[in-house]
Amino acid sequence: MTPPDDHEPDQEQETTLPSNPGRTLYSRADLRKVHAISMPTLQNLWSDRENNGHPPVAAIIDGVMHWEADAWAKWHHELQRQRAAANTTNPPKLDGDPDEEVGPAEAARVCGFADSTAISHYLNDPPEGWPEPDGWDELPTRRRPRWKRWRLWKYVAERKGRGHAGGRPKGRRGLAYPYQGDERLTLARNALAANPGAKNAVLIAGLQDQTEKVYSRTVWNLILKSAREHPEDQP
Repeated sequence: MTPPDDHEPDQEQETTLPSNPGRTLYSRADLRKVHAISMPTLQNLWSDRENNGHPPVAAIIDGVMHWEADAWAKWHHELQRQRAAANTTNPPKLDGDPDEEVGPAEAARVCGFADSTAISHYLNDPPEGWPEPDGWDELPTRRRPRWKRWRLWKYVAERKGRGHAGGRPKGRRGLAYPYQGDERLTLARNALAANPGAKNAVLIAGLQDQTEKVYSRTVWNLILKSAREHPEDQP
C-alpha cells in the first residue's frame, strides 16, 4: 500500500504512538490517494505542524511515517473549516457532517453565497479549485449535483481573493493577496518588523491584545503568512 517514494527519514519522528492493531494507518501516499491532496501540500501541512496542529505520527513502518486515518481526516476537515471561515467576508455555513453530500442550495450557504446562482454557473464555468460533484440526484427533468461538505470547505479555504465568490476577480473583491487592505495585516507586519525571527505563537499572543474582536489562532496564522509573503502593500 505504501510506495517507496513516501520515504522521509526524520530524526525527530523516531518516537511513535503505542501500537493498536484495530486502527487504520495511512502513509503520506495513502493520504494523497484517499483525500486527493497533492504531495507538496501534504508535506507543507506536516512542516507547519507547530502552527496547524497536525496529528502526530502513529507509527513508522519500514522507515515511512504513518498516521491514524480517522484522526488525520477529522483534523484536516476541521482545518479546512477554520481556513474557510478565515478566508471569506461573507458568513459561510461551516457546521455539519464533513462527509454529508449537499445540493446547490446548501452548497451556496456553505460557501457564503447569497443564493445558488453562482453554484449553477460553476457547473459550466468552474473557477479555480471548484470541486467536481461527488454525486448526482436523478430528478424527473434534470440532474442535481451533490458535494461533500468538506470539499466545499476546502474550496472556500483556498479560493483566490478573500471574500471573492469565485470566477474572475472584479474590483476590490479580487485581492492581489489574502487580507490585502485588512488592518490586521498591518498589525501583523508591524509585529514581524518589531520581532524578527519570533514564532507565530509569540506574535499571536501580542496581536490578540490589539483587536477588539477575538480571532482564532488559525486566522492569525493565515494573516501572518500573508504578512511574511507580502511585507509591503502592492498597488
